Amino acid sequence: MENNKMILWIRGAKQKDPHCQLALINGFKPLIKAMIRRYVYDSHAFEDYLSEGTIVLLNAIDTFDEKLGVPFSGYLKKELFYYFVNVAKNHQNLYSLDATADEDTTALQNSLPDTTDIEGDFLHGADLQALFVYLPKLRERQRWIIDEHYFKNRSFREIANSIGVSSNSLVKLHRRAISDLRTYLGIELVN
Repeated sequence: MENNKMILWIRGAKQKDPHCQLALINGFKPLIKAMIRRYVYDSHAFEDYLSEGTIVLLNAIDTFDEKLGVPFSGYLKKELFYYFVNVAKNHQNLYSLDATADEDTTALQNSLPDTTDIEGDFLHGADLQALFVYLPKLRERQRWIIDEHYFKNRSFREIANSIGVSSNSLVKLHRRAISDLRTYLGIELVN
């Protein structure tokens, strides 16, 4: 492109003149395509990257300052370089779970270990239901210490400091509450 004509197009594009914007887009499309081929390895999304490169061009027009004496083509090339290098960095080492692993024909999704424990989750839910049935049967202070320690996630020392008692007395209260719950639930005491 001719330098004077390009400066006029850039000034017009800064004023959002669609003819100037289109002239610059068409003039720099080969540069955008070259940068995509050089830095982006996903050939299936070429048209998407071409659109993104056009957006980078339009943003570069808005941020370009001709007073600095830098040619617009050099400025745009650096903007495209940094944009597409970041795209390549963000897309490296991304695999689809539907893809197959090396020589194996099994999809990656099927080779991942399944950590779901349906029976354990069910039993845990049943235990929680039983706990909420028997929790009201505890004495008020026992319910309070269970609530403070387990549901509000506070340490015995923190609870003791807030109410002005020794943490040992709270540990004993907690131990009695757990013992009573185990009795209600029919769990044999180990300790």
